[in-house]
Amino acid sequence: MSRTTIAATLLLSAATCSAALTAAPVAAAAPPEEARLAGCEFGTAATTYDYARFGDHARRVRELSTGDFRAEFENFRPNIQSGAEAAHARAQADSADCRVVSGDDNRAEVAVDVVRTVTSDETDGMPQTGRVSMTVTVDNVDGRWLVSKVQSN
Repeated sequence: MSRTTIAATLLLSAATCSAALTAAPVAAAAPPEEARLAGCEFGTAATTYDYARFGDHARRVRELSTGDFRAEFENFRPNIQSGAEAAHARAQADSADCRVVSGDDNRAEVAVDVVRTVTSDETDGMPQTGRVSMTVTVDNVDGRWLVSKVQSN
């Protein structure tokens, strides 16, 4: 390859890169702290319940969710509730650690790790501490960050 060909190729390459950078959209802003806090609030609410007051738990999960996840929760709620009642299950979130994985001003993915204490017939009524990890997708819906998807990790 001659020097002229190499120089022309480099010039064309540089022009193409410049055009691509000029035409590239500006990167979206990072998700606000509210998105992380909403993921954390949901994680705490989802992992805290009392079989005797399961309606309070369900109401809180509905308040913090939207879209497909909310519809799925409503669909499976009777099964979840009957399982909790049959096992006399109670769970309390002790702490939550949350971080934004990705996102922008409209949607974010938040990694949520909750340490919780559970008592039930299966634990012979003795408190048992464990960790629940999930990734939640939060959507900005009219200024409120609501969970639209939950994936267990």
